[in-house]
Amino acid sequence: MVDDPQRNFRSHYYEKVGFRGVEEKKSLEILLKEETIALSKLQTFVLRFPLPALFRPLVWKVLLGVLPVHKDAHEFVVRQKEEQYQDMKHALVVMRYINNNSSLPNIFLNMHQMEEGRLLLEEPEELLPADQNYVTIATRMTEMLEDEVFIFFLCEEFHRRLQEPKFKESIPQMIKRLVQYLQTEDQTLYTHMLNTGILGALPCERWFGTCFAHILPEACVQRIWDKVIAGSYRFLLPA
Repeated sequence: MVDDPQRNFRSHYYEKVGFRGVEEKKSLEILLKEETIALSKLQTFVLRFPLPALFRPLVWKVLLGVLPVHKDAHEFVVRQKEEQYQDMKHALVVMRYINNNSSLPNIFLNMHQMEEGRLLLEEPEELLPADQNYVTIATRMTEMLEDEVFIFFLCEEFHRRLQEPKFKESIPQMIKRLVQYLQTEDQTLYTHMLNTGILGALPCERWFGTCFAHILPEACVQRIWDKVIAGSYRFLLPA
């Protein structure tokens, strides 16, 4: 997105009179109305500006590749996704892995395991860490969105994003920054947590591995996920 002096002036004016973000929202509407959505511009927008809640479901679908950038193909892809989802769900019912009492996050996990070819005959006593993270993400996403078909496919792609080497490699650096922030902002608390062993016992790997899905309020989680979905591998500001 190229900076426009006239646009910057309008943005400044709108902010002065209390309409902050009007120009950004208009820019996003224009991007999403294009017959072929410019993926790089959409990524840039989400990384630079807050994403309005109204547009979040569509933007997430496009950025994660659940829907293509070509809008004329959306209707066809939606039908295909719905058929695929119902086929997988029916297969799990037939195999008696799920029933009417099964929660959506657990249904999604079974589908995920089936897709990866590792659906077990018996439910394990303890889930693998990656599967625990998957359920945590799925649980939070079901609280944010309504369409269970697309929630599943978004969970799949978002979880896949978090398994990428670049994201996993960024986690130790983000944990280090978190500790540095704590030490800088509250030395007394930092010293107490360090001396009592609390600091070393914090499940930071899981916090960052799920992008704080089960820790922070929904609005905060959405903002973090916006950035990660748009392609950022780190969501803490530099120290």
